Amino acid sequence: MPQPGWKSISLPEEMVEEIARIIRERPELGYKSVSSFVIAAIRRLIEETKPTLEHFNVYEDHVTIIDHKRRRLVNVYFRNGRIYCELCQEAECPHTEYALNIPKIQEALREKGWIIKEGKVIRKPF
Repeated sequence: MPQPGWKSISLPEEMVEEIARIIRERPELGYKSVSSFVIAAIRRLIEETKPTLEHFNVYEDHVTIIDHKRRRLVNVYFRNGRIYCELCQEAECPHTEYALNIPKIQEALREKGWIIKEGKVIRKPF
């Protein structure tokens, strides 16, 4: 039975043996058990598969995005018919492309005359 708050999983025997071998042969890695090795590997995989960018909030003239890779908030502004990323200081970057793919942003900009396709501005308002 696992400890309270923990779940039990099954791994192939060969995999457990390979992990145990790595722990024995590479003590400098700091793993003391198969469990600690597996937990570290899973944490690393979770971090790698996390989305890089995440929608945080929408305001009147901008959207705030979480950039997990840079570990910071990024504002993308929509002012005077222009789009601008405060971090990259550009109109076209991964943050502006991400912002333009958020349905709520697309809807608000379309209402103001913008045409957006596949994360790119096709036409700005007049």
